[in-house]
This record gives sequence, C-alpha cells and structure tokens, in this order.
Amino acid sequence: MSKKEFREVVFPQGFLWGAATSAHQVEGNNTNNHWWVWEQEGGHIHDGSVSGRACDHYNLYEQDFELVRELGHNVHRFSIEWSRIEPKEGLWNEKEIEHYRNVVEALLERKITPMVTLHHFTNPIWMQDKGGWLNPKSVDLFERYTRTVVETLGDVITFYNTINEPMMVAVMGYLLGIHPPCKTDLAEFFTVGKHLLMAHGKCYRAIHETVRDRGFKIKPQVGIVKQIPYFAPYNPHLEEDVKQAKLMDDIVNRWYLDGIHTGTVAPPFGGGEKLDYLENSWDFIGVNWYTRILANSTIKLEAEQKTLPQTVPEGAEITDMGWEVYPEGFYHSLMSVKKYKKPVYVTENGIATLNDEQRCRYIIRHLYQLHRAIHDGLDVKGYMYWSLMDNFEWAEGFAKRFGIVEVNYNTLERKPRPSAYLYRDIIKRNAITEQQLQKYSASP
Repeated sequence: MSKKEFREVVFPQGFLWGAATSAHQVEGNNTNNHWWVWEQEGGHIHDGSVSGRACDHYNLYEQDFELVRELGHNVHRFSIEWSRIEPKEGLWNEKEIEHYRNVVEALLERKITPMVTLHHFTNPIWMQDKGGWLNPKSVDLFERYTRTVVETLGDVITFYNTINEPMMVAVMGYLLGIHPPCKTDLAEFFTVGKHLLMAHGKCYRAIHETVRDRGFKIKPQVGIVKQIPYFAPYNPHLEEDVKQAKLMDDIVNRWYLDGIHTGTVAPPFGGGEKLDYLENSWDFIGVNWYTRILANSTIKLEAEQKTLPQTVPEGAEITDMGWEVYPEGFYHSLMSVKKYKKPVYVTENGIATLNDEQRCRYIIRHLYQLHRAIHDGLDVKGYMYWSLMDNFEWAEGFAKRFGIVEVNYNTLERKPRPSAYLYRDIIKRNAITEQQLQKYSASP
C-alpha cells in the first residue's frame, strides 16, 4: 500500500460518527422483559452474572451524553425498551414514554443526532408468554407498539432502526439455543425468521404513515439493522466448503435482505409469497459487522455445540469473544449490499478486548476498509462503534468489554480509554492520518 493511498483516507463531508448501546445492556433494571426472567433462572450467563443495574444508564444518561459530546460524536444509536413502554399488554406507561423523550432531547440539546432502535433482542414478558416471535400475532403487536412510539415521539426522531439483527434473534434463540427461549428447532427458526421479516415491513410502513397522519415536520429515515458476517469456505478448493459457505450466506444474510428488497418471503422461511408492505421497506441499510465465518463442511451443525460449523484459522488474531479479526471481510460484507442501491450506516463494529491497543488497531484497520468501500462506490453515511461503554454482553455477562469507555461496575465510574481519544481525533479530522495508518498497520 503506497503512502499516497494512505494520505487519501478522508471521509465524506457530513459523515456521521458515533457509538451505539442497547437498552437492556446499559440501562439497568429492565425487569419486565424475557431476558430478565431468563437471567434469574441461573446457569445461563457465562460469568454467573445478571444484568441487574448494568451501567445505570437509565439514570445517568445525561452524564453519559455529556461524555459523548466531549468525545466529538455527532450521532448516537440507542434502543427503546418495549417492555418499559408497554409493561402489560395494551397498557402504555406514559412516564416511560416521557423518559425516552427526555433521552432524545438530551442528545439533541448537545447537537447529537439520535438513531433509535425499536427492538434490540428483548421482548416484554407478556409477549413472550404468548409465544414471542413464534406467534403470528407478534407481527401486529410489534406494529402497534411502533405506532405508539411514533405517535408520541415522532416529532423529535428522524432515524429509526426497526429490529436489531433479526436473524441473530432467530439463530441464537431458536437454532443454536444460546439465547432465550433456548430452542434448537429448525422449523421454529424458519417461523421466527419469517415473522421478524414481516414485522420489519409493517413497522416501516407504520412509521411513515404515523408521521404523515400526525403532520410531523420531520421526514423519517427508517432502516433495518442487519449483522452481515462474511461467510467464506475454509478450504476454497473443496466444493463442499464452498457450497456450505454459500448456504450459510444465503440463509443468514441474503434471505432477509433480498426479502426486504423484493417483498418476497422466499423458501425455506416462506412459500415465496409477495407482500406489498414488505417490498422496498427501507430508506437505508444498517450494517453490523464483527467477523469472518469460515465454513468447514467436516464440522456438522449440532445443537449441543451451540455454534455454527466453522473454523478459526490457526494463528489468527482473535477477540475475547473468540472471533477472528479479519478487517478485509468488513469490506466484502459492505460491498455485498451495494446492489440494493440504498445509503448505508455502519450501526455496529467493535471488539471485545482488555487490550486497548488491540482496540485502537481494530478501529483503524476497519475504518480503512470502510473507506475502501466508500472509494469503490458504496454510499456510506456514518459509522457507530460498538460500544460506547462496557456493558452486559448478553449470555457472556459483564466479562467481555467492548467499550471505548471503561465502566467500573462497582462505582459506575466512566473512564474513556485511549481508543476513545484516538476515535475523537479521527472524528475531528474526518480522516485517518498517514501516521495512524502506519502505526496500526492498516494495509491489508
């Protein structure tokens, strides 16, 4: 990689820079959702913890947003907790709706653009008791919740993410059995995937219709947040590995994205039915990216293994999650959505590590690949690092630390890591310097 190319890592004018969180992982005391119930059963969380008060962001959000402002971010992605808004079926908690209005306005006062996620893994207990996403009625229940949020907050929100990582909800909860309800049923996996696709489409229409009907002056931008792992064959010369990589990519990535693009619920999740409300139901694509998955046909998908049939290359750099660090895969996953001709926001990209030097290297190397995708014609509008702060990392508990801000879980003290200041410098310049690229070996 030439020095001339290094000097050209400048991002588009008006680029949005920020970080992301989710309600259950940072707010604390989300006692009305199905994850909270599952945690209390014991034996599910790897480090033996429960989410508890988490980072107490529910009470400390203004302090946290002041830190966000000091770190130079101009966008912040967070989620609204459905079970706070609707703790019992049909019962709307006005106090919690007002809380989220205060959250949004606290960002706007600091000139930080809110990007709001409506569903990030958690269901209200009452909804889960009805079967959760297995129940066909879940689609309409989610649409009703969406309309309530937009009716009450739609005058202050521009960017909406409908559902965070819908295929991970299906994979982790109904195929691998790692997340609640811990099922390993292929038919249920397909059913949940279908309902999550339908729910997105109805949510998209509901947002636009509600904003129009209420006469709000904001023009909403609505997208899906899709984790798009880069699937590749472990042995590119072995036909079985090539086929398996394509199959995994088709099911985990293409089926959902193509479904939104065409409005078709294709097999094996549906019967090929066309849904008018689903077709082109996105104004942008939110891309979450963490790793490459190498398909190894010699490993069979077994429920008790709780993992996809994959292999991490010997000697590869890995994160504390055990995921391979492979920045070039980020480029390939980004470019895979170019065909949809929609603006793209990177809604999550980050690393779990106790070594912040590794985090700095991760950020620089991945931003290099992001810039490469922009150079090659992808319309990327923004980037949000995962995560703003250390948090409750679902089934991993608190042990895995993703944050550019360190959290002391005993005192709740927030302390920006060096990576936070490196990121602030990139944001300030809207560019990566040649020195930074060389220091962190950003070339492939």
